[in-house]
Order: sequence, then C-alpha cells, then structure tokens
Amino acid sequence: MKKIFAIIFCSVCCGITATAQTTYTLEQLKQLAVDNNYTLNSSKNAIQQAKQTEKSALTNFFPQISASGVAFQNNKPLIDIDVELPEAIQTVLGGMGISDIPSNISLLKKGVIGSVSAIQPVFMGGKIINSNKLARVGVEASELRLELSEDQVEMTTEQYYWQMVSLKEKKKTLTAMHSMLTELEKDVNNMVRVGARNRNDLLQVQLRKAEVETSILEIDNGLTTTSQLLAQHVGKTGETIDVIVPVELAEGKTVDMPLSLRQDHATALNATPQYQLLAKNVEVQKLQHRMQIGANLPQVAVGALYNYNDFMGKNSNAMMFATVRVPISDWWGGSHKIKKQRLALDDAKEQMQDNGQKLIIRMNNAWSSVETSYKKLQIARDAITQAEENLRLHKDYYRVGTTKMSDLLFAQEQYQQARDRFTDAYATFQTKILEYRQATGQE
Repeated sequence: MKKIFAIIFCSVCCGITATAQTTYTLEQLKQLAVDNNYTLNSSKNAIQQAKQTEKSALTNFFPQISASGVAFQNNKPLIDIDVELPEAIQTVLGGMGISDIPSNISLLKKGVIGSVSAIQPVFMGGKIINSNKLARVGVEASELRLELSEDQVEMTTEQYYWQMVSLKEKKKTLTAMHSMLTELEKDVNNMVRVGARNRNDLLQVQLRKAEVETSILEIDNGLTTTSQLLAQHVGKTGETIDVIVPVELAEGKTVDMPLSLRQDHATALNATPQYQLLAKNVEVQKLQHRMQIGANLPQVAVGALYNYNDFMGKNSNAMMFATVRVPISDWWGGSHKIKKQRLALDDAKEQMQDNGQKLIIRMNNAWSSVETSYKKLQIARDAITQAEENLRLHKDYYRVGTTKMSDLLFAQEQYQQARDRFTDAYATFQTKILEYRQATGQE
C-alpha cells in the first residue's frame, strides 16, 4: 500500500509540475519569443553576417601579399644547341689541359620558378576608409532591424496572449451563465410541475442553455488553435500553452491612465529605430557618394617583389616599386556617376524628412488610441455594474411573475455581452499602450 501511495503521490506531483511548465505570464512568453522565435534568430544572424563583412573590410588596410610558383619537366630541352668550336680554339683549350669539351648545350628541360609580392595601399581615393565606414553602418543598421523585429515579435506575442486571455474570460463568463441557466432550469421545471409557469418558459431556458454550451465548445476550439499558434511563435511547438490572466482583469479592478508614458513626439522621434534607420540610409548614401568621387582620384601603392628560378643555376632577385594609377579615361563617365549618387543622397534626405513627419503623426494617433481605448474600458466596466443590476431585477420580477422569460434571458445575454466587452476593451487598452511605447521608441 505504501508503494501504491508513493506512486500516486509522484504522479500527482509530476502532473502539477508539467502543468506549471506550460502556464506562462506575458513577460515569460515575451522572453521565450526573444530566445526562440525564428524571425529574431534570423535578424541576429544578419548582425553576425554584417560584422563579418566589417572584419573583411578591415583587412584592406593591410598589405596584399601573394605568392606563386611553377615547376616544370619537359620530355626534351626547350633549348638544344650543337656546339662545334674552331680547331684553333680546341688546340688552345687542349694546351690548357681541357679535353672534355661539350659538343652539345641543352637548357630548360626542367626547372622551378617562384615569386612573392607584397603591395601596400597608400592612397586609394578614400575607398578603403569609406568602405570600412560603410561596413560599420551596415552593422548598426542590422542592429536597428533587430530592434524592429523584436518590436514585431513582442506585438505578436501580446496579441496571441490577449486573445487567449479574452477567450478564457469569455469562457468563464459562459460557464457562470451555464450554471445560472442550470439553476433557472430547475426552478422553472418545478414551477411547470405545479402549474405556476407554462412549458414554453422551460423550453426557452433549455434552448438558451444549449446555445451557451455551443459557444463554450467554439471557445475551446479557439483556445486550442491560439495555444498552438502561440506555442509555435515562442518556440514551444507541440506544447499545450496556457496563460495567466491578470488580476486586474479577472477581478474587474480600476486601471489608471498611463500618463507617464506620454512623450514629446518631436523629441521622441530620434529614439525610434525607424527614424534611426532612415538616418543610416542617408549616411550610406553619403559614403557611397564619397566612394564614387574617390573612384576618379589617383591611386598610389608601394610594394616589394622577390623572384627565384633555377633555369641556369640557382638565381634570385628582389625589388621595391611604387605604382600610381590615374583613371583618365574614366573621368567622363565618372562625373555622371557622381551626379547620380548625389541625387540618390538628396532623395535619401527627403525620404528621411517625409517619413519622420509620418512617424510623428503615427505617435499622435497612437496616443489618441490609448486615450480612446481607456475611455471605452471605463464605459465597459460601468456597463457591467448596470447589467448585473438589470439581471438581478429581472430575476426578482420573474419570480413574482411580473416579467416574461424572454426578458430575463435577454437580461442574461446583456450581462454576458457586458462582460465580454469589458474583456475585449481591457485587451485592446493594453495592446494600444504597447503600440504607443513602440511608436515612441520606449522600452
């Protein structure tokens, strides 16, 4: 028996642990999304790629070193000369004791050639410096795109979260309605038995109860689908995710207007990643304009070269050199390319100004949405109180026979709708707050 109780206890504990692991707060879900979401991982990878490009551009400051070598073997010498010395010379050489005089000279049957060179750029028209600056801007732009991706992932996480919260609260309301209808069905059934009410009232209650049961089933299906979407979004595919409903919503508490979030929109503009990306685009166009100018300037480099060969015995030599390249024939076409790049720079500046104005309008609209959604939330909360009182009165009226069953059921439906509107208004209010925070570049 002790073993059986131990097994049961462990099973219950494991079940509780598993449930706890699949129930998350909004902040926990956001952290999971930051760690596991595919879009963010892709953006982080883009930053690493940009950093590698920056490191690659840095190597252009150093000398360009290259080495080459050739080894060859011919089936016969490339140079094969028959040598026949005059008799007088042969006599002289013989008198000197040189009797082994070759009658044939063969060269280049095999050999080795090798060289090493190093070229140090001195002035490349600003190409190297500006390309490194351009690579740095690329890294900064990738980091800003990551911020935008994080904002989008955070917004999607909140939308899925509040959708689940809304469905859970609506299900709670429907469950309470179902309990009320069950009790009402018993009461009406007893009244029908004693002849105090007609059977039509009972049928209306049963029909309304069936509608509520259907709505609960639909909400369960919606919860399942949203849970799967949320799980995939935060990198928990295959896991059944549940969410914790905020106490303020569950208990219908008063929520304060977040006045501390209000920003000066002209000042906040510079803090938004969208505007910073526009500024980076202008910086990119400036650097490309400078690089285009530099492409038409002289280029200076110094270098050293070492050669080795063994064609006619081992031989090597070294040299120092300097090069100057002046792109004379490119000046005509290059001037047009410079003008074209200048126009692209002007366009980037105008785009930054135009989109900056639109971003400020977006901030204004986002704050207006926060204010509007807060007012709707207050109205929805007050409507619950009115609907509760209306339902209570209709229950009393029905018991004393001064109202119809259809009026009582309508009062119940109004109460349900009031609860649902409050839930939706609360979720919308929280989402609008996030939209404003993101629009003004706040954490």
